[in-house]
Amino acid sequence: MMTSCVKTPIQPQDIRFSILGDSYSTYEGYVDPETNDVWHYDMIGVTDVSQMWWHKVANKMEWSMERNNSFSGSLICNFGDFEGGDFYERHSFLKRMDDLGNPDVIFILGGTNDVWQDAPFGDFVYADWTEEQLCSFRPALACLLDNVKRQHPNAKIYFLLETSPCPGGITEETRLNLVESTHRISQHYGVECIDLDIHKDWWHPDVQGQDDIARQVLEGIEADFNV
Repeated sequence: MMTSCVKTPIQPQDIRFSILGDSYSTYEGYVDPETNDVWHYDMIGVTDVSQMWWHKVANKMEWSMERNNSFSGSLICNFGDFEGGDFYERHSFLKRMDDLGNPDVIFILGGTNDVWQDAPFGDFVYADWTEEQLCSFRPALACLLDNVKRQHPNAKIYFLLETSPCPGGITEETRLNLVESTHRISQHYGVECIDLDIHKDWWHPDVQGQDDIARQVLEGIEADFNV
């Protein structure tokens, strides 16, 4: 008698996710390593971890956190030519990308600090990156996605990109350049990019902004996980 070889589908409560991010995903007591810098959200009304976007997603999906390796102020690239730059360069996304645990789903939320700190965009480079190139956004993002995909070949990876206009901040040309560059590099690596329009206070997602992120992430993963 032949036995069934049908694979048992993974149950929602068995799915674990990790985050590689900046201040938009930090919350005191909920980052790993615990020495990572966090942004104090209580100053804009986010007073409980349950209000954070990733907590809302986890609650809706019945998922568990594997690791939240988010660091406030960090850039994706290793650019350090700004005030505090040497400190943040040591904690860039590239320097933390090897520390995500063993997740089934990975959310990467970043890029905002790169443009706010005037890091160069650089060229589209997809292999053999030099240290100098990794101080620019485009080569660094390519290197990041290349490495995360290699290290986690069975994980579903999403890049979360803030596309909101920034009155009084970066120029519209810079914003559009960030969006186009991120879309192009993500597509090159087959990584789904979820665009985010976020309500903010003090340049950070407030209670409504955290809701905005959670809602748009859930919409973005709907087709993959039957939300």
